[in-house]
Amino acid sequence: MRLKYILLSGLILGLFACEQPKNKGENKAEAPKTEEVKQQTKKETTETKQEETKTVAHAGKGNPDKGKAIFNSKGCSSCHQPAADTVGPSLKKIAQAYGSVDELVKYFKREAKPRVWPEKAAIMNPQLMQLKGLSEGELKDLASFILSHK
Repeated sequence: MRLKYILLSGLILGLFACEQPKNKGENKAEAPKTEEVKQQTKKETTETKQEETKTVAHAGKGNPDKGKAIFNSKGCSSCHQPAADTVGPSLKKIAQAYGSVDELVKYFKREAKPRVWPEKAAIMNPQLMQLKGLSEGELKDLASFILSHK
C-alpha cells in the first residue's frame, strides 16, 4: 500500500514537472504578445492625442478633415478641384480670395457676395442651398478644408 502511494506521488510529481517547461515556453511566447499589445496601446494613445491636438488646434476655426468629408458628400468635388479650374474655380483660388473661415462661412450662408468668379454665382447659388442644413460648426469645417489649399 505504501508502495502505491509512492508510485502515485511520483507519477503526479512527474506530470507536473513535465508541464512546467510547456508553461515556460508559453510564457516566452506570450511575452512578445504582451509587448505587441503594449506597443499597439501606445500607438493608439498617440493617435488619439494627435486627433485631440488637431481638434483643439482648429477649435472655432473648423476641422479640415471633417470638412473634406462634407465637401465630398455634398458633391462639391464635381466642380471644384484642388489646383485646377474646371466648372468652378479651384480650391486654391477660393482659398486665396477668402482671408478667413468666417468670411467663407458668410458666403456659404449667402450673407456675402462671391469673391471668385462672381459672373458664375448664379450657377453656384442652387448648390449653396445644399448647405442650408449644415450647422455652424460643419460650415466652419467645410471652410477650413477649402482654406487649407492656400
